Amino acid sequence: AVFSRRREKTTVSPFARGASFYSILLLFFIGGVAGDLAETIFCRLKMGWWMSRSSVVFGPFSIVWGLGCVLLTAILYQYRNRGKGYIFLFGTVVGGVYEYVCSVFTEIVFGTVFWDYSKVPFNLGGRINLLFCFFWGIVAVLWLCYLYPWLSGLIEKIPKKPGVILSWIMIIFMLFDMGISSLALCRYTERHTEEQEVTTAVDDFFDEHFPDERMKRIYPKAILRR
Repeated sequence: AVFSRRREKTTVSPFARGASFYSILLLFFIGGVAGDLAETIFCRLKMGWWMSRSSVVFGPFSIVWGLGCVLLTAILYQYRNRGKGYIFLFGTVVGGVYEYVCSVFTEIVFGTVFWDYSKVPFNLGGRINLLFCFFWGIVAVLWLCYLYPWLSGLIEKIPKKPGVILSWIMIIFMLFDMGISSLALCRYTERHTEEQEVTTAVDDFFDEHFPDERMKRIYPKAILRR
């Protein structure tokens, strides 16, 4: 009996052990899809029409929410026993700083602002506002106290080989999706901020497959900095 118990412990898949690379990766994908769907439903209820909230051109996925879930887990997990009030305050601050950095990064890299809270009370440069910072605090409590333990348990049950194969398929697809999305966004910005009489074959490809109409559907809230 002792031997069987030891054997059972040694056969636990490394894929599912603790905060491993693959576990964090799956949390990134789960958070990205869940965040995109949550924002889409929120916008539908608030404004009465469906709006894309995706960060990429293929599929419903929010990079901000995906990285946010990983960030909350990595930073706040060690404080999960401090109480929900502590987690809420810590999550409010961490979420606000994270959203501000994301706003600055996307504007510098892509020349595009994906959200603007200038008309919302208690905003900071239009990049963050107090209400949405509180939302991050609520998300931190829900994530650490309820969702993460449940999802972590499910991930630990995934067999090693199928889990590794699935993870690398998602990695390759996401790298491709993010690469195409970045190039499409850069070209979208160029069409409105630069005068180009001569275009390259790459420019022509993105002009044909990702015209302004399509980019506006994918990123309806994007504001181009001229």
